[in-house]
Amino acid sequence: MEFLDTPNPNAKKILIDHDLETSVYLNDSSSTTSSEISILLKTSGIKNIFTGPGFVTITKNDSITWDDIIQDFNSKFDSI
Repeated sequence: MEFLDTPNPNAKKILIDHDLETSVYLNDSSSTTSSEISILLKTSGIKNIFTGPGFVTITKNDSITWDDIIQDFNSKFDSI
């Protein structure tokens, strides 16, 4: 999964097919059947996820780096 830069330094776009409603913000209390998005929701430092057709945009907290988020996501994703 590739994390693509956006104009907002605290947001990254991920191209991913999903069955979620479009233009919805998800947070850690949201439920989803997509394993990738479910893992993102459980990844430390993720503030929210915005869904679009064929992509999601994740926004992080200021206090965490993208390297930490990506490493945490990859370790959780590798374990499924």
